[in-house]
Amino acid sequence: MRVAGEWLSVTAAWSDEMPCGTRLGITVSKRMARRAIDRALVKRIVREAFRLSAPGLEQQASAARVRVDISVRMKRPIGLPGDPRRPTLPTWRRALRTEVDQLLVSVAARLATFDLHA
Repeated sequence: MRVAGEWLSVTAAWSDEMPCGTRLGITVSKRMARRAIDRALVKRIVREAFRLSAPGLEQQASAARVRVDISVRMKRPIGLPGDPRRPTLPTWRRALRTEVDQLLVSVAARLATFDLHA
């Protein structure tokens, strides 16, 4: 299953392998964020959002007896400092956090309604 926002794209896949639970993968390429500090910021924000939503995802995965692999990818480049299209750091940080929270809620909602073994 795939869900996407303005900055991030999330893909979730499941398998019947044991142990049950969730795993997270994050991809932020140099093409999307030229500076290492920007790539690290995206990863830190995604990991924190996943850490807070993991108990609900773990519970759903255990109930369905599956392992869920979640992959988060940055899909839109952020410019270098001084680029007029680049958002300010606080604005971008809030936008990323809000977006990743919404995307993880969407994944959880879809996992709750889908028949995972179909």
